[in-house]
Amino acid sequence: MVVALKTIAVLGGYGTFGTRVSRGLAARGHRVVVAGRDVRRAEALAASLGAGHGAAAVDATDTESCRLAFRGAAVAVLCAGPFSVLGTAAARAAAAERSHYVDIADDRGYVRRLRELDALFRVAGRTAAFGCSSLPAVSSALALSLAEGHPPARAVLVTLFIGAANPKGEASVRALVDRLHRTDGRPGFGDPRTVRFPAPIGRRAAYTFDTPEHDLLPEILGLSAVDVRVAFELPGANALFALLARSRAGWSQRTATLLARLAAVVPRVGTSGGAVLVELEWPDGTRRARAILAEEEAQRIAAVPCVTVADALATAGGPPGVRPPSDVLPASRLLAALQAAGLRLIEA
Repeated sequence: MVVALKTIAVLGGYGTFGTRVSRGLAARGHRVVVAGRDVRRAEALAASLGAGHGAAAVDATDTESCRLAFRGAAVAVLCAGPFSVLGTAAARAAAAERSHYVDIADDRGYVRRLRELDALFRVAGRTAAFGCSSLPAVSSALALSLAEGHPPARAVLVTLFIGAANPKGEASVRALVDRLHRTDGRPGFGDPRTVRFPAPIGRRAAYTFDTPEHDLLPEILGLSAVDVRVAFELPGANALFALLARSRAGWSQRTATLLARLAAVVPRVGTSGGAVLVELEWPDGTRRARAILAEEEAQRIAAVPCVTVADALATAGGPPGVRPPSDVLPASRLLAALQAAGLRLIEA
């Protein structure tokens, strides 16, 4: 059976992650509409994808603007940010246009706001798949694969490693800065612990991180304890964010802009690699760990889930309502897609 490929609108489609998503969807044969505030950048990226692709100027905070960009699209993909300060206009527009919705949100608050739109998507008969990125799509797929065939686990540790040479867009830096606050009685970037990643990464200091896994993993696995951490390759970067987290000052967009500009001018050192490591612990003390690792171009870990979920919804649809990625794609299928993209699945 030949599947008719569809139009997919990618909001923020020319950004650090959006570019990879746009290219990935075009490579699968879909017509991509690259959308964003800067229509010239959108047009340039659309032209680079080849004939037939389009571009649109859009304000991600305005529902009517998003509706115009999404009109006729089977799927609307949100790669803009930061999600911590982004409303649900794009999601509401997708439901109104009867488009499936996919995002790369790893912000806990945004996912909670999106889940309040569950009834809206059920009435529209469309799927809104959240967090189709490293966290929580890859982490939850790893956790589900570890748990399969075993009794319920007690606790999970999720750790994200970010190589120093990875490109850092302003929205990504802002998303991190916005989390430099206390959550659940612990510092948002504190309580450093040593985590052992597979080679060549090795042992790294990892810091607490507030993500959707704190809500999602207890739901899908019945866990009683969730610990999520992030480890930057450079000790200096870890020390800087830990210092900012301990300060009582409020950090604003201006802070994020300054840090992003500094990152852009500082010579890149280290690796462009990255990893997501998940460890489950059972009540009897048994531990099992598994990781997805990229020795270079770690943005693939975030982009591949988004492309794979959007492609699946465009070609086969999905369950109505606001859903985690695992409701659209089985863990085995997502992990297979990551491996097909050249990433390594490692028993850690």
